[in-house]
Amino acid sequence: MISAVTYNLQGKKIESTPLPKNIFEVKVKPVLLAQAVRVWLSNQRRGTAKTKTRSEVAKTTAKPYKQKGTGRARHGSSAAPIFVGGGIAHGPSGKQNYKMSLPAKMRRLALLGSLSAKAAAKQISVITGAEKASGKTKQVGWLAGKKTLVLVTKEQNKFKQAVRNLDQTTLTTAEGLSAYTILAAKQLVIAKEALTELKKTYAA
Repeated sequence: MISAVTYNLQGKKIESTPLPKNIFEVKVKPVLLAQAVRVWLSNQRRGTAKTKTRSEVAKTTAKPYKQKGTGRARHGSSAAPIFVGGGIAHGPSGKQNYKMSLPAKMRRLALLGSLSAKAAAKQISVITGAEKASGKTKQVGWLAGKKTLVLVTKEQNKFKQAVRNLDQTTLTTAEGLSAYTILAAKQLVIAKEALTELKKTYAA
């Protein structure tokens, strides 16, 4: 069975914690992980970018030059897209919808696959004694240094208070996990109690 190194609140290695096989040893095709990441990133886009069309730019409505005799192509407006300062053709309207969805079964499988990938790469560790946290950041300063995702429970307020100010460290719960947030992190740190919640949520 795969296991994770376990540390106490001071960062001292104390034991190894076995990780459940049905969560951390799930084989998933890489294409599913890529799809889950693409859907997550797409759903973060707000779609507020907008360009002005030829009817919206502030340009005179006068004909730029006479119709005949100049040897140039005929034009009736300097707001045309081919002119500098003219409107933009086929630009974003500000109403784009980038929302995508992934079936619940695929989303769950991608999440388990990302957890399994982290476990296989030995990028998962467990921390015990989170309930004894004082709320001071210096108590868990050893966690800083690289992009870390810390999995906690909703009740671990003092521990969350201590961790949230660490550089390159993100907090989440079992319900808030996604394949992207797991794969984007260099290290996944799971509080002992949060590991229990993870089993209840995803082991079924």
